Amino acid sequence: MNVLVVKIAAIGDFLMATPALRALKLNPAVDRVILLAGLSIVPVVEGNPHLDQIYTLDDARIFRGAFLAKLWEVLKISWRLRREKIDLGFNFHRDWRFNIILFLAGCKKRIGFARGRKSRLLTTRVAVEGVKHHIFHYCDLLKTQGIFCLDFKMEFLVGADAVNAAEAKFLREKQISDYVVLVPGGAANVKEEMDSRRWGTENFAALAGLLVASGRQVVLLGSRGDQKISRLIIEAQPQVIDFCGQTSLSEAAVLLKKSRLVVSNDSGLMHLADAVGAKIIAIFGPTHPEEKKPLTAGNIVVWKGEDLECSPCYHDGAFPECRHRSCFKKIFPQEIFELTKTF
Repeated sequence: MNVLVVKIAAIGDFLMATPALRALKLNPAVDRVILLAGLSIVPVVEGNPHLDQIYTLDDARIFRGAFLAKLWEVLKISWRLRREKIDLGFNFHRDWRFNIILFLAGCKKRIGFARGRKSRLLTTRVAVEGVKHHIFHYCDLLKTQGIFCLDFKMEFLVGADAVNAAEAKFLREKQISDYVVLVPGGAANVKEEMDSRRWGTENFAALAGLLVASGRQVVLLGSRGDQKISRLIIEAQPQVIDFCGQTSLSEAAVLLKKSRLVVSNDSGLMHLADAVGAKIIAIFGPTHPEEKKPLTAGNIVVWKGEDLECSPCYHDGAFPECRHRSCFKKIFPQEIFELTKTF
């Protein structure tokens, strides 16, 4: 049986899909696992050991392009996928539009999340009800076909040579050891940037100052897009080491894995840290942590939205405009600093 999984974006979302991909590959009825991914997540996809074939499309066009550009991407990739003679297709997005690709690709069975009339192109629909982790949602799709996830650990593999190279380039060269990683940015993908999911530059700067004063080395990690945030932190705390925008994803994975602790927003790097076994303090705001928190035992999740009428405000991939950020105002740098002492 040839199985297609559609997972276009983003890095954290793909990592949460890796337990389901592993379950597919281990199932004796599955001959080939084929993934359709966006170009933006190729670095997190290409090393996954449970994929037999990877197809890509231009997700920037899909999410931000004009109608004709989107149509061309869909028709082009659907025509290529038809040659695979796919028996079973999964849409791992709640976006009903990706059901069109499953249909045009000729998938005999098409499984995805129920979205009312918009789910008509699916042969099997799975309701999304209540608060549930995304990892479990993906596994629920598989269960409709009698395929079960045996464990829920996310995966991101880094070879020994890559580990040694990253250690030499970033740690030994700069004499960094016993360090804490801060992830002050993130919460951005090819579709949108979600500043409302970030604890705040001033909070991370204050936390960095407390850590430095206690004798800890502090490293900042993030993408090039996070450099405007990291520069402000460095201005306030010059002793902090800024690697934002300077690492590949695999190099970032090594730095996360080798750290004493990672303090992160709800972001792709938070999921990457969990995938490689780092210790994490995860700070959540508008998203309910039960949907996306690190599942590995021993990590700490900080969320103060329980008593707020407006929280959680994240729903179906959308965040409303928010000026007061009440869910983050109740989380203080000193509180997080005290938690770091337990690691």
